[in-house]
Amino acid sequence: MSSPLLIMIISTIPHINKNSSSPCSDRNHIFLAPGVLTSGGVSRTCVSRFYPEGSARMTLTLVAEDGQSTTATRDLMPGDGGCLDISIPQKPNSIAELNVNIRYPEAKCTWERRISLRIASGRVAVVHTERTRYRPGDLLKIRAIILKADLTPVHSNIDEIWLEGPRGAWDGVKIAQWMRVRTRLGLAQVQHALDEQAPPGKWTVRARLADGAEGSTAFWVGNYELPPFQLTVRHAPRILRTSERLVWTVCVRYPWSEAVEGMLVIRLRGAGGSREYSGGIRTAVRLKAPRACHRHAAAAKRIGLDGESSPDVVIADFSFQEDGTRVWQNTTVVSHVVDEPVTLEFLTKRRAVISPGLPYKIKVKATRWDDKPAAGERVRMCRSAASVAGDELRAQHSACVESVTDEKGVARVMFTTDDDGTPYYNFQASLHNVTAQLQAWCVRGRGRAALGPLRADARARTLLPLYLALPDVAAPLTVHFAVITRGGIIYRWGATTQCPMTSTTDQILTSSRNSVCPNTNLVKLDRIFEKNLDARNSSELDSLMDRHLSKVMLPIKVSHQMCPDSHLVAYFYYKNELISASKHFELEECFANKVEATWVTRQTPPGSLATLQLSAPGPGLCALSVLDTVSKWAQPGDTVKDLLLSGLGKLMEGHRNLTEHDAAGECFLTSDTPDIPSSSIELMSSWLASAGIRLLGDNIVRRCSSSSPARLIADDVLVPRSDFSESWLWRLAGVGGNGSVAVAARAPDSVTRFEATAVCLAKTGIAVSQPAVLQVFREFFIHASGPQRLRRGDTTIVSYRIFNYLYNPLSIEVQVTTDPLLEAPYTREKACIPPRASIARRVSLKALQIGSARLRILARTAEGACDTPTGPEGVSDEVSLRVEVAAEGAPALDRRSALLCGHDSPNFTSVNEVSWSWPAVQAVAGTESLTVWATGDMFGPLFADSDGLVQLPRGCGEQNMARLATNLLALRVTPAGERTLSAKDHVARGLSRQLQYAHPAGGFSAFGPRDPAPSAWLTAFCLRYLRRAYEVPRH
Repeated sequence: MSSPLLIMIISTIPHINKNSSSPCSDRNHIFLAPGVLTSGGVSRTCVSRFYPEGSARMTLTLVAEDGQSTTATRDLMPGDGGCLDISIPQKPNSIAELNVNIRYPEAKCTWERRISLRIASGRVAVVHTERTRYRPGDLLKIRAIILKADLTPVHSNIDEIWLEGPRGAWDGVKIAQWMRVRTRLGLAQVQHALDEQAPPGKWTVRARLADGAEGSTAFWVGNYELPPFQLTVRHAPRILRTSERLVWTVCVRYPWSEAVEGMLVIRLRGAGGSREYSGGIRTAVRLKAPRACHRHAAAAKRIGLDGESSPDVVIADFSFQEDGTRVWQNTTVVSHVVDEPVTLEFLTKRRAVISPGLPYKIKVKATRWDDKPAAGERVRMCRSAASVAGDELRAQHSACVESVTDEKGVARVMFTTDDDGTPYYNFQASLHNVTAQLQAWCVRGRGRAALGPLRADARARTLLPLYLALPDVAAPLTVHFAVITRGGIIYRWGATTQCPMTSTTDQILTSSRNSVCPNTNLVKLDRIFEKNLDARNSSELDSLMDRHLSKVMLPIKVSHQMCPDSHLVAYFYYKNELISASKHFELEECFANKVEATWVTRQTPPGSLATLQLSAPGPGLCALSVLDTVSKWAQPGDTVKDLLLSGLGKLMEGHRNLTEHDAAGECFLTSDTPDIPSSSIELMSSWLASAGIRLLGDNIVRRCSSSSPARLIADDVLVPRSDFSESWLWRLAGVGGNGSVAVAARAPDSVTRFEATAVCLAKTGIAVSQPAVLQVFREFFIHASGPQRLRRGDTTIVSYRIFNYLYNPLSIEVQVTTDPLLEAPYTREKACIPPRASIARRVSLKALQIGSARLRILARTAEGACDTPTGPEGVSDEVSLRVEVAAEGAPALDRRSALLCGHDSPNFTSVNEVSWSWPAVQAVAGTESLTVWATGDMFGPLFADSDGLVQLPRGCGEQNMARLATNLLALRVTPAGERTLSAKDHVARGLSRQLQYAHPAGGFSAFGPRDPAPSAWLTAFCLRYLRRAYEVPRH
């Protein structure tokens, strides 16, 4: 009996990545991750799923450069996606690979992608001192504050705090150093006693953390005295050229706010412009208590503001002398003279993007010359289409409207654009003779969306309307949104499903995915908004949009974490097309906690007990500092709040710039004006990159507007860099009838930045170009500088530095060689350069022989110097420095001359040969030379340098007389001309000045009556030349 045969066929289904019907396609995922991960911290990533059915498992794996990996996993329930936090290793200034794996068990497929991200510090280090000025011997008190990006304290030690002296011999020297400083709630304090012989100047305190974050502050050391009173002046930084009256307010107060009695001396004068101005206006005013301030007004014409040749600046000098003590205090303020009474500025922080079919709100701010808002001004705003970036406004094809500025000087209008494929729109605001320009992109695609202003509802929630221009919406829309703050932190991510509604109320009406939405006909908005473009306030324009546009309300939770600025990006799919919109927020309040400090008694006697009452959330730690206000008069310094916000701003901008660089790839250096994004996903990627977020999903294609730059490290044979010219491309280039010409030249070998300018002339006139900047750079190079000329036998030190701007450490070998004309110790060493760092070396050089010599420094990769894996092989650079070796000793000149007279001269010289002889000297061999020079004009040599003789006499009696005599000599040898007139004027002024040094005992002396006796030789000098000066005609 035969046994049954069982046959099984098992088919293997591979991972599906590109099929849009599968949940594992790029179209169904948008993954968001910070472009810069926080070293030693936690970073949040989020994924949007557009295939909500079925659960999924998301796994993130972060692999550092040394192979260390970190993994984070979470389950995604059926829905729109979610967020996952991942721990970041302490690997600052490095690059890591993030692998994203989302597995769908029901569909039996996996969506997997990878992206390279940076790891850098995410902390803010603020260092400040108790005062901004110290005397030698004072006790320096230093405080460091370490915070996370969300402004919460960091509970870790500070690796190092050190003190650096002023520039010069102390530059870079660590005067004091503290290692592994412990912190309490992010606070640390150290102190150092300055030496009694501490050099004066600008000192620096620096702090460094383990994750690479650094902070620093500067203070001044020197002997000083606190002023007994304060002289302050309130003035207008800018004044109008047509002003009729100028006003200054001067106040003189003691530190306890009482008035100071004394004499106030005021001098007002103009400077700059096309003509010289007189001494200006001088006024003296006596101030008496209780009057502490004086309002000084002057007519503008008296200072020179009376026409086209008015000054460019108005300078006001104020001097005050206190009665009794006779202590003087001076101050000077400068006001710039401007021609335009109002300036215009478009209030657009980021690059403007227009969605056709939706109104675009434009705000223009008008500011007066005195920095006050220009309220009630009628601003004219025009719009015209443009085909390429940089086109100017075409007035004959523009649509214009006028709007009146409000009390803040802001004028608001709305424009609508047609969906006619126009890539750009130019906007121009004009008021009087002042204009401002703005160019905006135009989004392409079938659907449009734009975000409106923030609103608060009755439940104290913050809502944001998303206005839509969609031809036909029958089903609800699932809108995903992300709020990004602090340079790449995903503060909030979410999704909402709603039917677009046209309503003047702000409500969130969620709908199920399978429901049917009421028909919302697309309204033609052109005529509606043309009749309402002159709306005076923002609420009128917003209500107009609510009545005529479909919208979806997004729930946004506004908090201090969104300060100082944040980005919101909303995105959804409509008929298989991704549509996105972005909005930029600015908030002023960045601190979640509030603290209040008050003195128990507002006034207390000297030496008595004073109590400071603090009110702050607890438990906590407060750092206190009480400073005399007088010490801030001369050197105010920044407040701790300003230092904190400045440090936070630097951290944010650094992360955003790095993310934009990485997201752009090879396109980053090709053009300052990239092409219009061809798709909404490309536009969305640029928005996210500017906020500090990288994006994965839906086939992002980067397009460069011009060719990619040359590689910074070439693969060809190494050529030593020897041409370090400071200038080049000095040539003329003809421009043909087409108005274009291209000139090519080899750039010098210097790693630097060059600016090119062009001056072009034509029949119609002359034109001068703006500087065009060329950056000459490579990622690995040697920067060396040394003397270009030495004397034989001289010894010098040549310092050089090797830079590695790669993101990998490099193990290198350095070799230094010279020509036989120079002598240097044979150098061949290995070194390890960390990523994006440099090392410094020096070599001793001695000149042996006369001639042109070369010093060569070669650096190339070689194994064995680094403990960790290094970067690419074959990286090298070589520089060749030229050194001219001259002979030792000092040049000595010995002159001989002979006067030969011609046949027509009564002193005819019949000698045909002239011979000279020189005494024997110990000259350096090979340095002797002879130069013969002849002229047919006896006064030729004098005429060549006669301009140097015509100088205005000044100084004491001896100096004045010496210059007076040279002017008399110039009058004898110089032909009549402009210099002769100047010499005559100098002689007249020098003669009048010299008479001031006449001595009462007779004769002249260097300082006149102040000298005990006259000077015999100066008196003889004056007798010789003063009569000649008196006989010189004045005209």
